[in-house]
Amino acid sequence: MITRKGRIPRFDVCLMTVFLAISVLAGCTVKLVSDYDETTDRAVSALQRKTESHLVTLENVENLPDCGYDKHKQFYDEAKIDVSAITVRAAAIPRNDITTKETQLLLSSLENLEKLHKISCLSRDQIALLRAHFNTSFTAILKLELAKRRGG
Repeated sequence: MITRKGRIPRFDVCLMTVFLAISVLAGCTVKLVSDYDETTDRAVSALQRKTESHLVTLENVENLPDCGYDKHKQFYDEAKIDVSAITVRAAAIPRNDITTKETQLLLSSLENLEKLHKISCLSRDQIALLRAHFNTSFTAILKLELAKRRGG
């Protein structure tokens, strides 16, 4: 609407500006997390299998001489390398802070398991609690990656 003096009223200018801004923004997508990363998905799944295998082994050697930490040190070394590689990869991906933090928590859990094992052999009850804790961590990471793949 143009006034008698050939000017557009201020309200109409504001309304047109808001409409234009909404139109432009409607075509934009704001991305708060990174895209799905198949390498992270596969690496976390492989580490979950490796960790489960270790826990099953510990259950099988409960109260036997083979239950000691020294017999299982290789697992801890390899698992820490795996978590480190996953964490570095996650940190290198933009907008991937949640996955990076989850992998850091996983490393902390692994280090705590190692400390416990250095103190003494683990009982089946301890292993069951540790398994539940590790599976919660692995599931959280994998759920996030799968949600990224679905786009939501």
